[in-house]
Amino acid sequence: MLLLGHVGITFGVALAAETLSPRARHFVPGPLHGAMLTRMHAAIVSLASRVDLRILLVASLLPDIIDKPVGLLFFPDVFGTGRLFAHALIFPVVLALAGAWVYRSRRNTVLLTLAYGSAMHLALDAMWRTPGILLWPFAGPLPRGAESEAWFSRLLTTLLTNPAAYLPEIAGAILLIPLLWIVFGRIGLGRFLRSGAVN
Repeated sequence: MLLLGHVGITFGVALAAETLSPRARHFVPGPLHGAMLTRMHAAIVSLASRVDLRILLVASLLPDIIDKPVGLLFFPDVFGTGRLFAHALIFPVVLALAGAWVYRSRRNTVLLTLAYGSAMHLALDAMWRTPGILLWPFAGPLPRGAESEAWFSRLLTTLLTNPAAYLPEIAGAILLIPLLWIVFGRIGLGRFLRSGAVN
């Protein structure tokens, strides 16, 4: 799975949970076209009141942001794969434990958001298929991969020819439409990037 799949599906799951939550009913934005759009906008505003959506979007890619440069760019001869330490289950678990402590002491959700995004990333990458990485360090040393040579061209070929690669990207793009509509159509990208505001 690539950029849009990870970002869109992670955001979509969080938005679906927020839409089902009674909290979203307290956030009624200005007049919009249609009840469904109003409910969706209210859920996004509600979610953004508790979670920094900028952090959520980055968190959905965090394992790749960490592991791809280490395994494929900096140390390809050592690792030969873009799935390393941050693709292990211990990574979101440690983030969640630290996040729970920080939330209890400071009411800050950043680490919990990173834990959620990282856990979703592992689930969307189907990391259970590679237990040597998923259960690292308990399953022994990280297995050596074979992705280091021409990994980008293989990735592009897979994206263009394999439905298991391009369908999640399409789904992710569709799930991002409500957020993109708010960011580009109502508040502006600059304001969103500076403050995370969605209303």
